Amino acid sequence: MDIVVIDDHNLIRSGLIAALAESKFQVVAEASSVGEGLAVINKFKPVIALVDVNLGASSGLDLIETAISQKSTCSFIVLTMHDQSEILERAKAVGASAFVTKGAPILELIEIMNCISNGSNKFMRAGELQQSKPAIEFSLTNRELEVLSLLPTGVTASAIAGMLFLTEPTVKTHLSAIYRKLSATNRAQAVSIALTNNLIS
Repeated sequence: MDIVVIDDHNLIRSGLIAALAESKFQVVAEASSVGEGLAVINKFKPVIALVDVNLGASSGLDLIETAISQKSTCSFIVLTMHDQSEILERAKAVGASAFVTKGAPILELIEIMNCISNGSNKFMRAGELQQSKPAIEFSLTNRELEVLSLLPTGVTASAIAGMLFLTEPTVKTHLSAIYRKLSATNRAQAVSIALTNNLIS
């Protein structure tokens, strides 16, 4: 059965393709962004798409919502490093069929794929989940919250500095603190965590 893999890390895509080689599922295309992902879904019309949450500066959840709004018949499995129950609920809300953390055994992923391909419409999940920290526990300062609120716009550190009347090095210091406190590795992940915990809207 034809599937596509949409993840912005080449190593993850290659690993999944290798892991699924012995299964009945054939990876017919791969993509690393929302635009590429929608294109391969429209072109190949797979049975299942494995979609990461973080796709560069964009979200795999947006991809799923868009594809479903375009009447795609593909089923979507969110495959992510995020283990917060809030992200799972968002995945369910946009129409995903399953939520699998990247720490889950590959056999559990294949089992879920088998269930979906056999017609199951029950939302499934695999992997351990954690509850996100309450917003107050992140201990962000007011200035850090101001910087954080500008991140979804995609503006540069230099532009943020101009907006908040700060120096660029000061903004970069705030960004480092924000990433550390949110346990984020990049801007997209920081924004995702902030949205999930209502730190920004």
